[in-house]
Amino acid sequence: MSDHSKAAILVIISGLIWSFGAVVVKSMVDPQLYQLPYLIIRGVTVALIICIFLLVKDKGNFLKNFFTFDKITIYGGLLLMCTMIGFIYSITNTTAAVTLLMLALMPFLASIIAFVVIKEKISKKNFIAMIFALIGVIIMMLQGKISGSLFGLLTGLVASLGFAGFTVMLRSKNDIKKFYILIYAGIFCAIFSLSILLISDGSIYIPLKNIFLSIVHGCLVGSGLILYSLGSKKLLSGELTMLSLLEVIGGIIWTWVPFLGVNETPGSYTLLGGFIICLSITINSVNFDKDRLIKQVR
Repeated sequence: MSDHSKAAILVIISGLIWSFGAVVVKSMVDPQLYQLPYLIIRGVTVALIICIFLLVKDKGNFLKNFFTFDKITIYGGLLLMCTMIGFIYSITNTTAAVTLLMLALMPFLASIIAFVVIKEKISKKNFIAMIFALIGVIIMMLQGKISGSLFGLLTGLVASLGFAGFTVMLRSKNDIKKFYILIYAGIFCAIFSLSILLISDGSIYIPLKNIFLSIVHGCLVGSGLILYSLGSKKLLSGELTMLSLLEVIGGIIWTWVPFLGVNETPGSYTLLGGFIICLSITINSVNFDKDRLIKQVR
């Protein structure tokens, strides 16, 4: 198996891992009341997961690399922080489907940002796959049952923009240093959420069930980010976000199946659109143009 195929599999698996995030958040006790404490715990958990990974990977160089940062590391961390916060506020104010549909816009946004910022070209196959994904998103939006607050939709868009920008920053870093973006993102998320909580004179209290769920969600996010980052060197920005769209499909399915307790039933348009997005992922992940990818990576 080529390095490119391995990278694609890692990113697809990361999307599958992230897809369980929607059902975890939807399982919270009164989710709209505990967003900030949840984000604090989840941010710390993500940072710890990445720290453990890098302590094993970097060993004695961990502290040196941790305190050696540049504007790309900071910008990438802040953009991923926006995604972490935007996702929670979106999914707790609207249906999982609306939030995940906003995330489905990531390939288009990432490709545009990468083209402008790092002059990364969009391959013909990636463009075709994105068109298929866009058709799938439009079909899913036609589903009458997909409804929710404007605030939920806008914060979902913020999450999508943040992740697209983060992906471009990730592509700009070398194999080792890019992982430190993930630590900073978790720390920024926890500090920002704690600051808002203190300024608003909110309570740090959070039910025990929500504490457990936030830790589980942090583990899912952290492990998925490691796999996503490992695959980022061999894939273009649009391809990375396209392959991770399994999060959208899986998230809708997990919040649908009865035994997980959320029971947000998708309609026929949602299922059809999801199938088309899966088709776009398949188009984008099969038979990579290896010479083009090697040229782009170098």
